[in-house]
Amino acid sequence: MYKYLREAPPAADRTMEAFMVLISIITPVLNEEEVIQLFLDNLAQLQGAFELIFVDGGSSDATCTVIRQHMGIFPAPVNLLSAPKGRSTQMNTGAAAAQGEILLFLHVDCEIPADSLQVITQACKGPGVCGGAFTHSFGDPGLFHVVIFNLVNTFAKYTQTFFGDFGIFVKRDVFFQVGGFEIIPFCEDLEFSRSARRFGSMVQINRVIRSSPRRIQRIGRAKLTAVYILATGLNIFGIRPLFLKRYIVD
Repeated sequence: MYKYLREAPPAADRTMEAFMVLISIITPVLNEEEVIQLFLDNLAQLQGAFELIFVDGGSSDATCTVIRQHMGIFPAPVNLLSAPKGRSTQMNTGAAAAQGEILLFLHVDCEIPADSLQVITQACKGPGVCGGAFTHSFGDPGLFHVVIFNLVNTFAKYTQTFFGDFGIFVKRDVFFQVGGFEIIPFCEDLEFSRSARRFGSMVQINRVIRSSPRRIQRIGRAKLTAVYILATGLNIFGIRPLFLKRYIVD
């Protein structure tokens, strides 16, 4: 039960953590009992000061039970909120309750490196920087993945526009100046990135976030790539066909 409790860091490390800002990790969940434990295991090894805010959209499985079981034994504060189903609504609800100076919106099927919070903090101290995201990978081997990895990350870096599974982070004050995530069927992450750029640069940090390949396995590499290209292109004109939602969100 106490596997998450770790020994106190050396005095030098505690001094370093004292100067780090608090980061609020905000994660929307809905029937994620298959991956929630892996997600918690990954975040338990993070270095730095953070709080973890889950926002449940009405789970009917054991997702909330697992989260509650970790309250008090996880090496960071864990909060569980409820909100109407919808990624934008859930993330906005989490942000409203967050105490951190930086907000990190993290999908439950993603993994990030142990030093991610330190890298994010340093990135946000850069001149004119208001937020950013990770370098993204599905962790799927093969030539197809390598090509897509390079294309997608190059596009993200130079347009400063990120999908949600890139792990978007932003300074708290900027988030509320933007007005949070727009309540739309999908591409709320792209729209948020564009809006945030009015207040500063959105940088891509040199740390890889690995997303579960479950969506690729369910839909297929080529089909999923085509869906994202189509959704991104149509979104430029404010067109978001609901038939695409099942591939991107559901």
